[in-house]
Amino acid sequence: MCSPKWILATCLSAFLLTSCGGGNKGNAGDQTPKSKGRTERWFVVVADRHAPVPKPTNKHERVVFLHAGSVWIMDPNGAERTAISVRSHESADESPAISPGGDAVAFASTKNGKKTIQVVGLVDMLPKQITDGSGGGDSEPSWSPDGKRIVFTRGHPEDRRDLYVVSAEGGTPTLLLKGNDDKPMLAGSLSWSPTGDKVVFSADRREGRGTALWLIDVGTKRLRRLTVPRPGAWFCRDRFPTWSPNGKRIAFASNRHVASGDQAGDYDIYAINPDGSGLTRLTDDPGIASDPTYSPDGKRIMFTSTRDRKNAYESELYVMAAEGGKQRRMTRDERPQNGAPSAGLAKQEAKQDGKDAK
Repeated sequence: MCSPKWILATCLSAFLLTSCGGGNKGNAGDQTPKSKGRTERWFVVVADRHAPVPKPTNKHERVVFLHAGSVWIMDPNGAERTAISVRSHESADESPAISPGGDAVAFASTKNGKKTIQVVGLVDMLPKQITDGSGGGDSEPSWSPDGKRIVFTRGHPEDRRDLYVVSAEGGTPTLLLKGNDDKPMLAGSLSWSPTGDKVVFSADRREGRGTALWLIDVGTKRLRRLTVPRPGAWFCRDRFPTWSPNGKRIAFASNRHVASGDQAGDYDIYAINPDGSGLTRLTDDPGIASDPTYSPDGKRIMFTSTRDRKNAYESELYVMAAEGGKQRRMTRDERPQNGAPSAGLAKQEAKQDGKDAK
């Protein structure tokens, strides 16, 4: 039997989501789909706010993130922080992503007027440029699960963002999908599935229904919408998706709980199944919650929050259970400018202990 607290929370969520739509299996995100002559309303489940934060299950877990425009790496408790890039005077580094093998980090960096994808090894700390930044610049790298390829966005955010795939060693990229968005600056935010066959990303595809999550099959290039804001809710934005390690959930940031375009910048963390079912709101952040990433064991989600912001661009990293619940602050800086976490296992440290993580 459902508890009164659960029923109240579920009904409250349904009320809050009426402006942007909920989620349902087979009709992902439609608020009032019709079935067999009757109108049905779908509810989003609210996470248990009292669930504790699980502890890391591997001592070699590391978190790569942005700090003041450079890429850093640290332990999940916030200790042992080390810079692995030096930001260009032209622009801050962006979108760090640790490799599946834990031996390298890909990120976007601007030098000599071009934004390119760089890969830095975590043993030698030597960066290698793997794209040339043509066509408006390259950004938002995401590793294939075997660590051999990287998918990324190419193009100017005011014009168009295409999806490309390139070898992790560099070379000529191949086109995966041409961008076709009214708001290309909101498109992208790529995440390669653990099974290696799909990539999830954000786009509006000129449908006039807000920015949603889409899935593209890497082999067939078949495109499928995953989330569906309510028609007319052009201000709804589902962004920054990330796959869970077992491939069963996709966490993302969304403003689908807001009532109007005036609140479009108010994001919280949600999660959904790859078939469009099981939509869950995981946070009710007093600030802006964004940039979710799963821990290597899939038991936790790390994300950014502006809840304690005193000045522009300030945010800190937080962690919670993958199902939502209590949250722990991971970083504490005098002038916090932390973002875009990416969690993994540091391979080179496992070697030192005689436990080569291949």
